[in-house]
Amino acid sequence: MALTIGVDIGGTKIAAGVVDEDGHIVEHLLRPTPATDPERVAESIAEVVGELAEGREIEGVGLGAAGFVDETRSLVRFSPNLAWREEPLQKKVSALVGMPVVVENDANAMAWAEARFGAGRGESHLVCVTIGTGIGGGLVFDGALFRGRWGMGAELGHMQVVPEGRLCGCGNLGCWEQYASGNALVAEARLIART
Repeated sequence: MALTIGVDIGGTKIAAGVVDEDGHIVEHLLRPTPATDPERVAESIAEVVGELAEGREIEGVGLGAAGFVDETRSLVRFSPNLAWREEPLQKKVSALVGMPVVVENDANAMAWAEARFGAGRGESHLVCVTIGTGIGGGLVFDGALFRGRWGMGAELGHMQVVPEGRLCGCGNLGCWEQYASGNALVAEARLIART
């Protein structure tokens, strides 16, 4: 049976798993994300992949990256919650693990997984929203993942919901992510506790 490794790289954790061709998770691991150091992030991914690949034949690695992934699915152009700016993630990780690697936006990867194996199986249209360190989104239209012109088609967390609102890590003001993400809710709770 064909095995691959999927890695979800978020602002606070790296979650990885060995997955079979039916979408079943064979084994999984969690590690903290060294979010301020792009080199260390790539090394942490490689360490997790190496640990999961031990004693197994792995066909390739898929990386779900919290950020804007280019149309070639290899470069993270920008990440509001990680220190990635024009980060050649595919090239770095592939060199470290010695296997084929593809990079996709984490919410896009989730949407495609739900369409293939989860709650959206059999549906031709699907909208997914991820809420964690930030807020992401993935769209499936007519059975195909919608990536948009530059691979950033469903960045729902970066829609402005409060005009002239809070400054977001993406540089815009009033993004949904600044009001409803995990980080935003923690900040709001701390503010309430202080008053």
